[in-house]
Amino acid sequence: MAFARFSRILRLPTLDLKKKVKQYEHVHRDINPNDLWEILGELGDGAFGKVYKARNKETGALAAAKVIDTKCEEELEDYIVEIDILAKCDHRYIVKLLDAFYHDNKLWIMIEFCPGGAVDAIMLELDRGLTEPQIKVVCREMLEALDYLHRMKIIHRDLKAGNILLMLDGDIKLADFGVSAKNSKTLQRRDSFIGTPYWMAPEVVMCETMKDAPYDYKADVWSLGITLIELAQIEPPHHELNPMRVLLKIAKSEPPTLEQPHKWSQEFKDFLKKALDKNPETRPTVGQLAEHPFVKSVTSNRPLRELVAEAKAEVMEEIEDNREEGEEDDNMELTVVPNLDFLCFSSFLSKSLSKKETDFSSKTLKRTRKFVIDGVEVSVTTSKIIRDDEKKDEEMRFLRRQELRELRFLQKEEQRAQAGLNAKLETQREQMQRRIDQEMNTKKKHYDVEQENLEKHQKQTIEKMESDHHVKLKEETRRIKVEQERDRHRFHDQMKLKKKEEEAFLAAQKNLLDKTLIRIISDNKKEIAVMEKGCLDKKHQLIREREATIWDLEKKNLYERHQLMKQQLKDQYFLQRHQLLKKHEKEQEQMQCYNQRMIELLKARQQQEKSRQPKIQRGEAKTRMAMFKKSLRINSTGSNSEDREKVKQFSLQEERRQKAERLHQQQKHDNQMREMIGQCDANIRELQQLQNEKCHLLVENETQRLKHLDEQHNQLLKDWRDQLKPRKMALEDELKMKKKEQKAFFRMSQSSESPSSPNKLSKFVPYQDSSTT
Repeated sequence: MAFARFSRILRLPTLDLKKKVKQYEHVHRDINPNDLWEILGELGDGAFGKVYKARNKETGALAAAKVIDTKCEEELEDYIVEIDILAKCDHRYIVKLLDAFYHDNKLWIMIEFCPGGAVDAIMLELDRGLTEPQIKVVCREMLEALDYLHRMKIIHRDLKAGNILLMLDGDIKLADFGVSAKNSKTLQRRDSFIGTPYWMAPEVVMCETMKDAPYDYKADVWSLGITLIELAQIEPPHHELNPMRVLLKIAKSEPPTLEQPHKWSQEFKDFLKKALDKNPETRPTVGQLAEHPFVKSVTSNRPLRELVAEAKAEVMEEIEDNREEGEEDDNMELTVVPNLDFLCFSSFLSKSLSKKETDFSSKTLKRTRKFVIDGVEVSVTTSKIIRDDEKKDEEMRFLRRQELRELRFLQKEEQRAQAGLNAKLETQREQMQRRIDQEMNTKKKHYDVEQENLEKHQKQTIEKMESDHHVKLKEETRRIKVEQERDRHRFHDQMKLKKKEEEAFLAAQKNLLDKTLIRIISDNKKEIAVMEKGCLDKKHQLIREREATIWDLEKKNLYERHQLMKQQLKDQYFLQRHQLLKKHEKEQEQMQCYNQRMIELLKARQQQEKSRQPKIQRGEAKTRMAMFKKSLRINSTGSNSEDREKVKQFSLQEERRQKAERLHQQQKHDNQMREMIGQCDANIRELQQLQNEKCHLLVENETQRLKHLDEQHNQLLKDWRDQLKPRKMALEDELKMKKKEQKAFFRMSQSSESPSSPNKLSKFVPYQDSSTT
C-alpha cells in the first residue's frame, strides 16, 4: 500500500504484483457456468469429480457436466490434456467437447450428452452380457474411433465398457480421455504406468518397475480385446482378484480367453487371440484388425439400437416365492429391501444347510420389458433367482470400484510428480548444456583474443622494425653518399684529366653502395625472419594450449554429463521407489480392509447361523418328540409311568444331541474363522511377496540402468580418446605445414635479393648519380 501511494505521488506506473494467470485456449475463465447451464440431476460419480446432467439455458441443448474440484492452478494442468484432445477430435464415435469453464476453483467440462448411458451400466441393468451381434457392432465402431485417435497421435490408455457410451440411434461414443497421451511424433512411445489394471496391456504393466521398455498405440489394442471379453461376460478377466494382484497375473499368465468358448463363434475367438497377443511387436494394429472377418461384415447398428431400447424400456417386476406350502414363516428370515434396481436378501445362509433349506430361502425375480424397435413391439422376459450372496457381490463390486478410484488418484499423483521431476531434470540438462557451451565459448574467445593480440603485437613489431630499417637504410645511404661525394670532389680535383679512372672509381663506389645496402637489407630480412619464426612458435604454442584446454573441457564435460545423467537416473528411481512404497502402503491398507470385511461377513453369517439354530432345533425337537410319542402309543407295552420315563429319557437324549450339535457348530465356526484368518494371513504374505518382488525388480533394473550408463560413458570416453590421437596428429601436421610455408616464403625472399637485380633497392632508397645532377 505504501509503495502504491508513493508511486501515485511520483506518478510512477503501477506494478502488477499478481502472478500472471496462464490462459488456456479452450477454457473460459471468470464466467460462472451456472449462468449458462442448468443442472438437472446427477449422472454419476467419477474418480475426480461428479458428473451432472445439464441443459443450456439459451438453446436447451443437453450436456454431461464433469465438475472437478482443483486446489490450485497447477492441478488444472492435469486436465488440460483431456480438454485439448476432446477439442481436437471430431469423429462420429468420440464424444464432443461443448465447452469448458474454470470458476471458483472448479473445472467444468461440458461434453456431449449420451442418453443411452455407459455399456457397463446397461449390462448390470439387464443382468447379462451383450450378444455377439451387439459385440460386433461395438467392436467395429471402436476400431474406427481408435484408428482416428491413433492417426491423430493419441493413445487412449483407458478403454473399458464404462468408457463406452451409447446414443439412442445405436452409435457408440468413446469417452474419458483423462489419462490419454497426446504424442508429438507418430513413432513416439510412452513409459507412464497409468490406466485401469484389469484392462492394462502387459507392456504397460511392466512400466511400473521398468521404464526402459516403453509402449505405443498397440496398448489400446490389448485393452480393446479385454473390453470385448468384458462385454461378453459382464466382468473383465481376473475380476475376482484385487487390482494389485491382477497386475502380476497379466504380466506372467497367458492371454485371457472366454470362459465358455463353445457359446461363441470361431471368428470372435480368433479376433480375441490376435488382439490379445502379449508381444506388442506381433500384435496387429487397429487398421489391420478392421479387416478381420469378425467385424468386416458389420453393416448396421440395429443390434445396439435394440440394446438401448431394451435398457430404456419400462420394467414390470414379479417376485415368486419358492417356499413350500405349509412351511412356517419362523423357519425363514428373509428381509426384502424395496425400491432397488437389484433386490438383495441379507440372510447369509450357512454352507452346512441342506439344498432343500437353500431352495426354501430363495425367490425368483421375473422382469418383463416391452419396447418398440423399427415399428415392431418386442417383449422380453427374464428370470433371476435372488440368492443371499448377491449383497456380498454388490459390496465386493463397490469395494473394487473404491480401490480402483484410489489407484487412479495415486496414478494421477505419480504422473504429476513424474512430470515435475522430468521438468526439473530437463532444466538441469539445459542449464548444464548452457554452462558447458558458455565455458567452451569463454575459453575459445580467450584464446582467440590472445592469438589476435599476439598477431597485432607481431604486426606492430614488424612494422616498427621495417620503419626502423628504412630510416637506418636512408641514414646509411646518406652517410655513404656524403663520404663518397667528398671523396669524389677530392678525387675530381686530383684527377680532372683522368676520365677513365673516374668512371672506375664511380663504379667502385656504386658497387660498394649496392653491397652495403644488400647486406643491410639481408640482415633486416634475417632479423624479421627470426622474429616471424619466434612469433609463429608462440602462435603455435598458443594453439596447442587452446586445443589442449578444449580437449580437457571435452573430457570434463563428458564426465560431468555422465554424472548428471547418473544422478538424474537415481532421482527418477528414487521417485519410483517412493511412489511404489506409497502404492504398497495403499495396497496393504486395501488388503487389510478386504480381510477385515471378509472376517466381518463370516462373523455375520455365523451369528445368523447361531441365531437360526435354536429355532431349527426347537422345530426338530417338536417333530422328533411327536414322532417318538406316536411310536410309544403304537408300540406301548408298559404302564404310563414307564412311558413318561421313556419320554423323559428321550428329552434328555435330545438335549444332549442339541448340545452336541451346538458344540459341533461352534467347532465348525472356530475352524472356519481359523481358516479365514489363515487365508487373510496368506493374502498378506502373498501381497508382501509380490511387493518385495516389485521392489527387487525395481532395484535390479536401476542397477542395470546404472551399469549400462557407466558402460556407455566408458565407451564414449574410449571413442573420444581414440579420436584424440588423430586430432593431435592433424593439428601437428597443420602446424608443420605452416612452418614449412614460412620457411619457403623467407627462402624465396632471400634468393630474390641478389646484386644482379639492383632495382630491388628502389623499395628502400632510389639511387641517383650525383655526377648527372
